[in-house]
Amino acid sequence: MKNTTIARSLLVLLLALASAVVTPAQTRLFEQDLTVHQSTTGSGMGMGSEDKGQQKSVTYFSGTSMKWTGAVGTDMIVRYDQGKIITVDHKKKTYTEMTLDELQQKINEAAKAMNENKEQMEALRKVMGQSFGPISVTKEGPGETIAGYATEKYLVKGPMEMQIWAAPDLKIPGAYYDIMKLNVPQNPLFDMGKMYEEMKKINGLGLKTVMTMNVMGRSMTTTTVVTDVQKGTIPASTFEVPAGYKAVAGK
Repeated sequence: MKNTTIARSLLVLLLALASAVVTPAQTRLFEQDLTVHQSTTGSGMGMGSEDKGQQKSVTYFSGTSMKWTGAVGTDMIVRYDQGKIITVDHKKKTYTEMTLDELQQKINEAAKAMNENKEQMEALRKVMGQSFGPISVTKEGPGETIAGYATEKYLVKGPMEMQIWAAPDLKIPGAYYDIMKLNVPQNPLFDMGKMYEEMKKINGLGLKTVMTMNVMGRSMTTTTVVTDVQKGTIPASTFEVPAGYKAVAGK
């Protein structure tokens, strides 16, 4: 089971790099407030054997804040303006905060440990069962209509393969990817900075993503589809910790 643990650790690191990078105070990052409802199915990242059917989640974009909330009782809030990420556990009524410096230190320590442990690196390569060649994003042409929006289809190739249907009418600023690119360490398996630079080729918010990874000779696919997009002002309290919740130390 050691290889399974290693693979899970790598996937957690990828998730952290992809969704948890923050930036100092700045002007409004997202031009409009969006509340995005989505549904995820499959056997891939984050979809364990205990998951039945669909996982529903909601992502909020507002100014310089983002929030992701799922069905398991945990929220992730990214405050770009305050330079921190907040994880809220509604079941325990607790929360943790991590600053940009703390996040950067943890990511760099994980990457350094991976770089220095040649045995672990070789095990990771065997677990992933694929080469970590150049990362590329290719536009394939018009896509399907999703949640009422016309989309364009893209193919992303790298450590995993992703098909992304993006809506040009729902803008994601290039600065969003620049921020993430500037705050990731040198990865021993593939260049995350290059990945974010390539992702800037995608015009608009992704409304459907089909991601496929090979782990221990098994192909795992996860499909996320946006079911509804709501425009309108999101209350500032959405990005704050609920009253009465207790702060706890992060792991």
